Amino acid sequence: MKSLVIRKAKIFDGKTALVGLYDILIERSIIKSVTPYSPDADFTEAESIDAEGKTVLPGLIDLHVHLTWNGGVDPAEDIRRESPEEHLLTTAGSAMKYLAAGITSVRDLGSPEDAAIFVDRAIKAGKFIGPRIFASGQSIIMTGGHDPFHGIMADGPWEVLKAVRRQVAQGASVIKISATGGVYGRVEGEGVDDVELRQEEVDMIVDEAHRRNVKVTAHAIGEAGIRGCLKAGIDCIEHGHCITEDMAAEMRDKNVALVPTIYIYQHLSSSVDVPEYARKKSAAIITHHGKALKWCHEAGVLIGAGSDAGSPYSPHPSLLNELYALENGGLSREEVLAAATGNAAKIIGVSGQLGTIKEGFLADLIVVGGDPLTSLSVLGEPEHVVKNGEVIF
Repeated sequence: MKSLVIRKAKIFDGKTALVGLYDILIERSIIKSVTPYSPDADFTEAESIDAEGKTVLPGLIDLHVHLTWNGGVDPAEDIRRESPEEHLLTTAGSAMKYLAAGITSVRDLGSPEDAAIFVDRAIKAGKFIGPRIFASGQSIIMTGGHDPFHGIMADGPWEVLKAVRRQVAQGASVIKISATGGVYGRVEGEGVDDVELRQEEVDMIVDEAHRRNVKVTAHAIGEAGIRGCLKAGIDCIEHGHCITEDMAAEMRDKNVALVPTIYIYQHLSSSVDVPEYARKKSAAIITHHGKALKWCHEAGVLIGAGSDAGSPYSPHPSLLNELYALENGGLSREEVLAAATGNAAKIIGVSGQLGTIKEGFLADLIVVGGDPLTSLSVLGEPEHVVKNGEVIF
């Protein structure tokens, strides 16, 4: 593979915007050097990208997607009637849409038959081009719990122990649990305040996953369910509508991250096209959601960007909508960009490899026209996408 140099670029390095212009030299799949721009620098042996007037960022990371969900009218219902083979094809088709949007990594948090794990293997094997997928495969839920169409139903400490071990053996990068009920997935039978896993079950899941060096994240909306997750030592909360001010401080002190998925609930609560039961349940808790984000932001909780793409009328990819929602929710543009790059890599547990433009890191990069710190909209049409040091688009 020929060396690649990106010249005369502004850089957002995953945390902050660097002052000045830079040359980024990539050899094989690794960032070899990041040096101040010099017109006299000799890169004659490298393929060159002229980035004058443009900005280079780490490849974007979407921390909450469901690649098997199709983003249609009622994706959950489609999953119920489709075969495992159709699930796999939908997952692969969804994955193929991400790189062109500058999203070089996704965290898939629930796929029937562990489809996202297998699609990730196929991408790594070079069978087709797609993003890095950090997948949970099936989530761990109680019998009759949230999202049963992609959940392993397990009751009691020993059953959830076995479920954790199964997912780790399958190759899961993260363990996903449903700690509470949700707003979408079933017409009736669950409420957002329902605590769906008992404390001893959550304790066992977190303990066993951590013994095997795998992080745990929780679908958690209601206050009691979130408190149980924090007590157990969870790594990350998804959604987190009913986080209180004191819980935000606890999350900061315990290094528990938040992936708020703000946009999708705003969308579900206001769109007449989504299933009516989901719209009503979302509308009832949307105000709490904004307060939870505000308290976590003010407390200094690590916040990551996740779109919940694949949900009703939220097609793949939908990350830009989430970035706009985070900005509207009080984050600065710099904080929004970090949520989808450096922070996201920390939440996944790959901050020593991805999410930062720095010597020795993997070369997953995007080049955008203009400055995203002036307008996030420039992220919508990346001019170059580099994954593993190779220009994909």
